[in-house]
Amino acid sequence: MVTTIINPPTQDYPVLTSAIGPIKASTDKSKVLVEIVRDPEGEIDLFFSTTLYPYDNIVELNDIGSLIEDRLRAVNRIWDMIEIRIDGATAEFTALYCEYLLAPDFRHDTCFLCSAATSIVHRNSAISLAHWDNGSKEYQVKVVGLDEKGKTVALSAVFYRTLESNHVSFSVNDILDFALNRSSIETGDVISSVSYFAISHGAIQKVFYLMDHPFFLTFCFRNIFNAIEYVDIAGLATRITKVNRDTAYVAGRMQQYDQTIERSFEMHTGPLTADQVKEIEQLVGSRTIYLCASDRDYRVMITDHTLEYDNDDESLPSAKFTFCFADKRPVLTSGDIGALLPSGNHIFTHEFTAEFS
Repeated sequence: MVTTIINPPTQDYPVLTSAIGPIKASTDKSKVLVEIVRDPEGEIDLFFSTTLYPYDNIVELNDIGSLIEDRLRAVNRIWDMIEIRIDGATAEFTALYCEYLLAPDFRHDTCFLCSAATSIVHRNSAISLAHWDNGSKEYQVKVVGLDEKGKTVALSAVFYRTLESNHVSFSVNDILDFALNRSSIETGDVISSVSYFAISHGAIQKVFYLMDHPFFLTFCFRNIFNAIEYVDIAGLATRITKVNRDTAYVAGRMQQYDQTIERSFEMHTGPLTADQVKEIEQLVGSRTIYLCASDRDYRVMITDHTLEYDNDDESLPSAKFTFCFADKRPVLTSGDIGALLPSGNHIFTHEFTAEFS
């Protein structure tokens, strides 16, 4: 009897890593070599290998999704081809990174791979949208606002990616410049103030509402699909500084030693929409978070959070969380000696597409 994989994952469509169950194989061997390879027809990245011993001629490999997720995070991939090898028998499929259990009818090609269907953004904000490749490089931006007489008007334009990528990034300022006729794209003097805009790629779409909060922070994080996403959070920020030190008497005089400075920030949000709740839940659960502040992006860690929401129609949800910079030493941004201001230069990094032509 040869080794045979009994229940290989389907090859008809991408399989969510959270939905990959145990894989079984039948064999007459006393032991079998098991390997998992990423990109078997390209890099041939062998990232897992073990030996299994059958019971009643059956071997079973469990928690495959977690193994694949670890590797996709390491190589900054949202999906990839995966091949499972068990003693010469192979099962090849496309794995789509996903940390949550989604509904059985979830369609990967009918939505952007992001936290929510709508977002609140501000001037100087950033937008990053990941999606399944539908073969098109075309994106449509539709802007809705008011003209000088207060009448609702809309305009749209089509943009094209210049690089092969399944991420697309936008600067909110660039969209506003286009809408207000301050760019090289001629729109006519139609819109005098922008209310919201929508970005579409084929049949998928996301809506962004423009707000003008006096203070907000922009965070960059990897969501449940391992895709880069930005979120603006408005509210009250409190800086907490703790200085810890020991003391001792040396030659009759007090000395201090082992001094450490810990600085953290508490963020209390205002009332949140249902989609903002989804974004913050994925933000605090992310393994990779950056604060986009004044001059660059700073790696931060969320150390504590309170996310409690109810279904009372009389109350609005809010959130509180604490974060600190990942660096051991206290960080002072160049904007204003520690002021946290939205960054304007973190768009179009190497992880995203180039500017639109």
